[in-house]
Amino acid sequence: MLAGEWYNAGDAELVAARLRARRLTREYNATLEDEREQRSALLHELLGSCGDDIYIEPTFRCDYGSNIYVGNHFYANFVA
Repeated sequence: MLAGEWYNAGDAELVAARLRARRLTREYNATLEDEREQRSALLHELLGSCGDDIYIEPTFRCDYGSNIYVGNHFYANFVA
């Protein structure tokens, strides 16, 4: 998949990874604006790696999360 080759999207490992990402993004999107520590902890668990002082505006969605790497002082806005 990462090499751009054919893969089985129904593979048990990929299904589990997608379910994990959906659970974490659902939890992230349910947080309140002042719950920055909880949001940060969820992003650190979801993403492949991330630096200090990161912020993603909810609503955030991704398929796996583990393939996303961001550095320090990262900000992403939401899409309407």
